[in-house]
Amino acid sequence: MLAKQEILFNELVKAHHASIYRICRAYLYDVSHADDLYQEILFQVWKSLQNFKGESKVGTWIYRIAVNTAISFNLKNKKQQFESLPDFIQVPYEETLQQKQEQETQLDQLRYCISQLETPDRLVISLVLEDKSYKEIAEITGTNINNVGVKINRIKARLVKLMENRKGI
Repeated sequence: MLAKQEILFNELVKAHHASIYRICRAYLYDVSHADDLYQEILFQVWKSLQNFKGESKVGTWIYRIAVNTAISFNLKNKKQQFESLPDFIQVPYEETLQQKQEQETQLDQLRYCISQLETPDRLVISLVLEDKSYKEIAEITGTNINNVGVKINRIKARLVKLMENRKGI
């Protein structure tokens, strides 16, 4: 049984490691603390694996564990007041160094603006950028599906304002 659980766990980690790490970075900017959180999330997934009943998608189940663990981790470490900056935007290859530098600058500005959002909003926008459906976002965040669309529109409007303010700098 343990060998079967270990194989399943390794498959889950392989399939979802990037998403888990993005959640860590959405909650914590410091890589060393994000790595600690990542390990804690993996531990919680391992502990919970035998209790998974398949009532939701595996990805949604893992997101819930990751989000709940991140919230608990932040509460335990509240004294350290981590500045969050999500690192979930992948940069496609560009042909020239100048294009790459311009794109990096824009992505840095977007990351900074996202870091200015409240923690729940950072999580929601990270899920949007991962192409999660409204239903999945509602399940992961524990909110009503009807509120997800409204919340996403408000977050996007806030990001547009923050980006416009950054351009003026």
